Amino acid sequence: MLEAFTHDPSPSMSFGIDRLSRLSEDVVALAGPAARVLIVTDPGLMATGLPEAVAAGLRAAGHRVELFAEVRSDPTAASIDAAASRARAIEANLIVGLGGGSPLDVAKLAACVAVAEAPAEAYAVMGRPLPDKPIRKILIPTTSGTGAEMTRTSVYGTADDRKVWAWGPTLKADLSILDPVVTRGLPGPMTAATGLDALVHAIEACTHRRSTPVVEGMALQAIRLVAGNLERVVAEPGDLEARGRMALGSALAGVAIDACGTGIAHAFGHALGTLAHVHHGRAVTLAMRVALPWACVARPDLYAPVALALGVDPRGTAGDLELAMAGAARFEALLRSVGLPVSLAGDGLGEADVARLVTVTVAPENRPMVDSNAVRPTDEDLVTLARAILTAA
Repeated sequence: MLEAFTHDPSPSMSFGIDRLSRLSEDVVALAGPAARVLIVTDPGLMATGLPEAVAAGLRAAGHRVELFAEVRSDPTAASIDAAASRARAIEANLIVGLGGGSPLDVAKLAACVAVAEAPAEAYAVMGRPLPDKPIRKILIPTTSGTGAEMTRTSVYGTADDRKVWAWGPTLKADLSILDPVVTRGLPGPMTAATGLDALVHAIEACTHRRSTPVVEGMALQAIRLVAGNLERVVAEPGDLEARGRMALGSALAGVAIDACGTGIAHAFGHALGTLAHVHHGRAVTLAMRVALPWACVARPDLYAPVALALGVDPRGTAGDLELAMAGAARFEALLRSVGLPVSLAGDGLGEADVARLVTVTVAPENRPMVDSNAVRPTDEDLVTLARAILTAA
């Protein structure tokens, strides 16, 4: 029998080529004709000129706009607090997050912190409830990976260098804008890493202990969209059709993980981020590369549909296990084909770090992801998986 479930509505989403050109209309609809807007972005995107162009367009439409670009990859609580302080200083009534997952996560939590007395670290791992009435926010992803524009989660680092998360419905965007044009300039390595991040989201959501038929449908479609277009956008960066499909796949994967959560690949991935600041998309992909065949052996019934969505031809396989394992092989072939670095030696990690990696993977901020995985690992499994991640070549 199907179990009962509730699926909360996702943020309002608008998709289209050159959709960003209508941003001033969105700002008026959410914050009025003379809005006070803080755009949260990062230094890399500032170098492209896009944030300044967006700000200029909004100013020409009569809005007061300031830019905040003090956001790094794997953002910190300090940057969230700084963005919140800037929002208070200009009495912002709208925050626009523009960039990859890091600026979007900063924008989401800063919109809450700005109306509260507690700093960002107070909300880590649901340490306290988020404010009920944050500043309204529009999120515009320039990568197709994290799905942060569709989730009620913000991931960030603390002063003691732990990678943590805040969660709550007030972190949801008021509007998410998907415009393939703004993803076109993303370099190939980042296109690959962020796209694989979306693929990991979709695989984990589809097979999650709290997955539902609704989540499964979105996640499988996300797998099809990403797996079918990632190599194409890496090879042909200007292909807006493929970029658009990647953007939709990433957003669908974001909706899926927002409904149920992530699994063991994200627990290991967050731990790699804590230990060596490994880029999130690469970290979770390297973890999934090892965890996927391990999980396929235990639950081939769950992972056979994933293999089909990845593009495996079932006519060449005999039974769910063979099909599921072919899916794991397809996943590895995909990450290799787009040039994702597999060895962590250059990040300063190796077999000597197995115990440290396991310890951080089961820390309180990561343990819920381990426990929610489709296949629950034993202590011995965790050591085996950690060793395989750290010694890959």
